[in-house]
Amino acid sequence: MIEHVDLSQLAYQHIKSQILNGELKKGQKLVQEKIAESLGISRMPLHKALQMLESEFLVEAIPRKGYLVKKFDYKELIDAFECREVLEGLAARKLAQSPDHDEIADNLSSFFEPFLNQKKIDIPKYRQADQDFHNAVRHLSDNVVLKKLDALGNYLKMTFSLGLVREPVETIAEHYEIINAIREGDADKAESSIRKHASNSIDILIKKQNEKL
Repeated sequence: MIEHVDLSQLAYQHIKSQILNGELKKGQKLVQEKIAESLGISRMPLHKALQMLESEFLVEAIPRKGYLVKKFDYKELIDAFECREVLEGLAARKLAQSPDHDEIADNLSSFFEPFLNQKKIDIPKYRQADQDFHNAVRHLSDNVVLKKLDALGNYLKMTFSLGLVREPVETIAEHYEIINAIREGDADKAESSIRKHASNSIDILIKKQNEKL
């Protein structure tokens, strides 16, 4: 017999995937009856799944409206980028200090090799490579607390909710600056480069936020 916790995980993974791949749009109401019916589960495990997603800032409960896919404002996105700047700075420093820093650099550079010398970059593919790169930076740092913070906060996923903040022609050079610093074992440069990479995007978001005021 399948326990409710298993059904909750099933619903959680299903809805999370739909949110992250854009199938469920920001601000869209989650009709629990339809979701429960489509997954063949009861409301109880679905409610638990929605609570889990709410704790990760992917959905929000609105009084008299129910659960909606979370729609971030610029302030929240800037806050998320600020967290990313600090935490990924630590991760990049640890990677540069690793005995395997050269191998790690090869791993990271593989994400962007398909886009080198391309006159026209496939934006969806580059966006995925960008996310994979940042996921790998944190994962390869092998910092248990950092991984837990990421899993609980989804700060990186929040920073990608608007799509690419800057053009690939600009960010690919920054990615390789980070990779080369890791390859050289230069911890200070690796940290400063990845922090500058985030702060450049923060500057753009602050500008957009001010334009909306």
